[in-house]
Amino acid sequence: MLSTALKVPSVRSSANIARVLRERILAGQYVPGEWLPAERVLTAELHVHRSVVRSAIDQLVHDGLLVRQPHCRPIIADTAVPLAETTSNGVAGRRLVSPAPEIHAPIAPSRFVTLIMWHGGKLEQGGTVQQRIFWGMNQELAQAGYHGVFLDLGEKIGSQRENGEREAAHLRYALEQGMGGVIFYPYAYQENRELISEVSRRIPLCLIDRMLPGVEADYVGTQNFEGMRDAVRHLIAQGHRRIAYVTKSHPINPVQDRQQGYVEALHEAFPNDPEEIVLTAPSFRDVPWTLFDTVFQQAPDRRPTAVVAFNDYEAVAVAERLQRLELRIPIDVALVGFDDIVRTLPNGIGLTSVVQPFEEIGHAAAAAFLRRVASPESATQHVELPTRLEIRESSAGPSLG
Repeated sequence: MLSTALKVPSVRSSANIARVLRERILAGQYVPGEWLPAERVLTAELHVHRSVVRSAIDQLVHDGLLVRQPHCRPIIADTAVPLAETTSNGVAGRRLVSPAPEIHAPIAPSRFVTLIMWHGGKLEQGGTVQQRIFWGMNQELAQAGYHGVFLDLGEKIGSQRENGEREAAHLRYALEQGMGGVIFYPYAYQENRELISEVSRRIPLCLIDRMLPGVEADYVGTQNFEGMRDAVRHLIAQGHRRIAYVTKSHPINPVQDRQQGYVEALHEAFPNDPEEIVLTAPSFRDVPWTLFDTVFQQAPDRRPTAVVAFNDYEAVAVAERLQRLELRIPIDVALVGFDDIVRTLPNGIGLTSVVQPFEEIGHAAAAAFLRRVASPESATQHVELPTRLEIRESSAGPSLG
């Protein structure tokens, strides 16, 4: 552990930094078997560039005072035990016990893999998304002798800035605590790119559900394009032609891919006259949405007979707005969601939805971590798992009455 008992001189060379760290180790300030403070902490405390700290650490690893394993922070070697010794001039000094033939880092810290994501909402049925991903992740990790840790970002999703601050704090915590790897579900799409890249360089990191441009990391998601295309194909097969699509404005690949799936299905079925009705939902559910009301207050022969929503949360919001307009699901308007986390609408009607295999996402993300541990220099991999459509009452064909 880091103590402020020793005053640090103003030093610049890696040799002097190595000397300072060596003195702390031999004085017992850094305990054998524990992690050396993070490079970021040492850099700030010693007022030197990180490259100087890294060079000093390399020297101490060579000397046997530190043990370093791939993608892990160095630990204080068990052999770094201070023993009193009398020098040739009679002054008490210290010597280092000779290193053992093989030194292993403690199993527990480097064997912990953290899942960083939001807790999940009250509408989710059959276990939250977080729980299901964590279950799958832990099953895969346990077979390889690793253990999952959940770092909860909370139940309420805030602004980009708020999300970014919370995510940054958790990412730094994972580094400082010596986690073996990170599986990360980001919401702050425009924030922390440099920090996330730094985490990815230092320990295995796998992004789930959404990719971040400019960040080199393994990724596991689902086939959003194909899943949404299948949902719209189903509505078309039920006899619907005027199908509205409710989306979000987030600049992330699931949003873009799902909308493209909607467009593809319409152009495939109606190549000469595809009627695209794309409605971007407001950020908050209780604010007026004039465009939605205008579209669905048209005459029955002009308004959409079906809606496919970007996710199940938006499907519930759509159901509530339709109810306020006195339109019934599925008699007046059919409805399809995405995720399969809300299986029954507030009116008791089962919600047709595209099923995301969340447990399999956890398995695949943990497998990506294990591949990265086995082959740290290998190229990043992007995995997209197939979806399936779960058909329930909400997607019946248009009423003929």
